[in-house]
Amino acid sequence: MIPAHDPETPAETAQPDTTTLADVETAGTDDGDGPAAFRFQVQPEFHAIPLGAGDDEETFDEQMREFARDYWGKQEELEPVRRFTAAMYGVNSQQLAADGTLYHALGVFPIGGTADGSQSPERVSHCTLIVSVRDIDNPDPHLVAAGIAETLDQGKESGEIQLIALPAGPAVLHIAGSRAVWGLSDGGEQERFFVRIEIWMPFPSEDRLLLVCLSTADVQDLFHYQAVLADIADTIVFGDVDADVDPGTGGDDAQPLLFG
Repeated sequence: MIPAHDPETPAETAQPDTTTLADVETAGTDDGDGPAAFRFQVQPEFHAIPLGAGDDEETFDEQMREFARDYWGKQEELEPVRRFTAAMYGVNSQQLAADGTLYHALGVFPIGGTADGSQSPERVSHCTLIVSVRDIDNPDPHLVAAGIAETLDQGKESGEIQLIALPAGPAVLHIAGSRAVWGLSDGGEQERFFVRIEIWMPFPSEDRLLLVCLSTADVQDLFHYQAVLADIADTIVFGDVDADVDPGTGGDDAQPLLFG
């Protein structure tokens, strides 16, 4: 279940589709003597979800409560849904962090409408973004990318697979769909379809792999989310997290954040 749009930012006044990358996200591990860091940018429509890595339980619980307040607003009548959201995403985030996730966010994108607000968006679309790092034997990024493409092609959910060249190096684009079915109390069944868009990218000079995964149940918005992920992928940079960010992509409101 993905919550609805933030009630303090009604869909009628939300900005329509945009490719502006306003929030700078940086991710890294250790210091200058450890593995190289990387950074990337995401659209302002993404709401980062705390992962709780390295935090005590009380601190993490407060982070989740703050996330729920930021997402739903502070109206008193919304406290039950805020508690549910904090608890549900809290459990999920801790599991993701244990599996190597460095960034987790919900995306809320108005679809349609005009940039000046004269026409309201037709609807609001939702997605989830997960960025993680995995260990892999990496003799050469191009060889690793080719091997990943072949492995994905032989999998059960091969989907669409394409070797691509990003500014930061070779990568693999993988698009796949899935179907979820669950039973209802009246004996019937309900189904829902999901689409997943992934970027698999070997680190340039390390035995590590960057995986950027965007998933959504709003399958009709596949082309929109392909563009969203393409914009994010173009901003991936490996190296010193203190390096200057290109002002042409970040904007004046860019806020550097450090993970890991």
